[in-house]
Amino acid sequence: MKKYQEPTAKSIDIEASVLLSLIRNTSENYPAIFSGALFGFEDDNGSVDISHVCPYPYPDQYEGGSLKSRSGLKFQNEFADSLKSLGYGVEFQGWFQSTISGNYITNHLVESLIQQQFINKNSFILIHNMASIGKEVDLKAIRLTENFIKTYIDNKWKSKDLELNKLSFLNIFEEIPININNQYLIDLYLSENLPQLNQSKLNEFDNLNLLSNQNVTSKLLESLSIQVDNYNFDQNNFNYYQRQYSKENTKINQWKNNRKLENLERSKRGESELDVNEWQSLYKLPVEPSRYNNMLYSNAIDNLADDLLKKCDEELIKSFAVEGKVTE
Repeated sequence: MKKYQEPTAKSIDIEASVLLSLIRNTSENYPAIFSGALFGFEDDNGSVDISHVCPYPYPDQYEGGSLKSRSGLKFQNEFADSLKSLGYGVEFQGWFQSTISGNYITNHLVESLIQQQFINKNSFILIHNMASIGKEVDLKAIRLTENFIKTYIDNKWKSKDLELNKLSFLNIFEEIPININNQYLIDLYLSENLPQLNQSKLNEFDNLNLLSNQNVTSKLLESLSIQVDNYNFDQNNFNYYQRQYSKENTKINQWKNNRKLENLERSKRGESELDVNEWQSLYKLPVEPSRYNNMLYSNAIDNLADDLLKKCDEELIKSFAVEGKVTE
């Protein structure tokens, strides 16, 4: 039986050269989503050191699509064998995945991550949020929480089970601090390739495809609309269950009251009482649907809404700046 193992790694150390390779792959393939494997080792200081990156040779069809695919696993294993043949004592530690805001929160990614955490408790996935491309590099390392994993092991996703395990859409993942070795290389890369509001530089770095997010806000809105639709569909099913449960429960309570009164009358006549639990063979309460997908949709919506708010703040700042220049 699978059991939860508490992670021992408290941070991720990653070489700047690895991070630059990762950013180049995700940026050059934008707006397609891209993923790959991360290799390294666990040190004695409670950190996972990432020294090599293995981008898959093709874009993903959907978030988390390559993490469990046979072709991705084959390519990953071949890369690992190549490293071992060169004398590198590194092992697979996790993945990276590009995404637009909260779109990475899918069944495929969650399933892949939890299975890997059963194998290696310190496994994680590095998310590169492309909603900020052209302005900054938005990266976070995440893994599934103890609350989520224990609920997954029990395979119980009803409301009472989530409450028992203190699980909600807010604590599906936990973020792991990232330390970048040779940070100055990343700073140099950003200063050269992410021009700040300088229109004369818009075409200088087309090969990196860093400024191709002109419609990122519309992508965020489209993704948010899809996630809200998914959430509403799932919530409608849950609301239907609640209505049916309420109706059946009312019928059961009426039956119980009638049986209680009937038994009182029989007792007065000296007759034996009827079975008070007979209702169980006459009525069947509806089964509560799983709240699993509801949590994933809610988490994605939360991420998308946060990024949209950031975009709104950026536009407001620009508007105030332009207004200030006009009124000077």
